[in-house]
Amino acid sequence: MSKQKKQFLPIALDITDKKILIIGGDEDAYKKLKILQRSTNLIEVIAPQIISWIKNSGVVYHEKQYSKEVLKDYFLIYSCVEDPAFVRQLMRDTKEAGVLLNVHDQPDFCEFVSPAIYKHSNISVAVSSNGEDVYESIRMRNQLKDYFENYQLQKQLIAN
Repeated sequence: MSKQKKQFLPIALDITDKKILIIGGDEDAYKKLKILQRSTNLIEVIAPQIISWIKNSGVVYHEKQYSKEVLKDYFLIYSCVEDPAFVRQLMRDTKEAGVLLNVHDQPDFCEFVSPAIYKHSNISVAVSSNGEDVYESIRMRNQLKDYFENYQLQKQLIAN
């Protein structure tokens, strides 16, 4: 029996007053943190070792080992840990806790993926590749960004 290809539904989640946890303290975790900070400040990081960029980012961080007890406090979990045994355990833990999990650069282990987003005022445009081609999503998002920014500029010129 062949494994069915994952299908992700692009949706917008209400994250008002909901905490997000990033597990991992390296550069990948920092990049994810910077992206998430565009939408919320309720982000925390946990890892035994955390780079100074994360420590200086203004978020709450916990320089300690992960334990499944922490999951109850969070709405979404992003894991930036590459250890397969850890990821398998984390998948079991998040499923048991009823928390959604994203595993950095490993869509087969994700319950959700984050699209490339362009946001202007109250309009958001998300481009997703079903977790398969992040760079193509980013390229297309950038093309849409250029289109919308040119549209806004033209609109302003006409109004004046």
